[in-house]
Amino acid sequence: MIKKFILTFIIISLFLFNKTSLANEKQKIIENINDIETLKFSFNQISHDKKETGKCFLKRPYFLKCIYEDKNQKQLIVNKNNLIIHHARYNKSYYYPTKTSYFVDILDNKKFEDLILAGSIAQKNNYFEIICLDKNKGEIMFFFDTNNFNLKGWELINLNGNKTTFILYNILKNPEINKKLFQIPSIS
Repeated sequence: MIKKFILTFIIISLFLFNKTSLANEKQKIIENINDIETLKFSFNQISHDKKETGKCFLKRPYFLKCIYEDKNQKQLIVNKNNLIIHHARYNKSYYYPTKTSYFVDILDNKKFEDLILAGSIAQKNNYFEIICLDKNKGEIMFFFDTNNFNLKGWELINLNGNKTTFILYNILKNPEINKKLFQIPSIS
């Protein structure tokens, strides 16, 4: 009887310690993301079994530009409330509302913090995984480095069940980025 009690106590203690430890890790992740005003990074994106690569520039709270290395010279631009996919080769732009994407949440410190706090966290081999669900946007799983708490990427499953994986590398924190970079291209 005493052995069962001790074993139960140890299991409950380990569970509570792990929950407290992961809550502390969430706080460290939040502190790290709140220290970011600008970010420059390279990326790999896998969507519909197609791999794309490129570079992104982020300026909080409203701006993101990703330049894809493809024949269409595709660019993804978030400029406040606009999400634009621009194909420079054809000088065509496609506009989408940002309210149905997670970009606005990632770009805004407070919204990103709220996502992290609301999400469920698990520790994998060399990263933390935080899963968030929004009935209007789908499910997103963020990956954070266990050593420096940097964002390593995310995996999004939208409302149609389509999965997009976005992995960051060559991350440079707080470089000087000119706001003109985020201007919406004019179409002739």
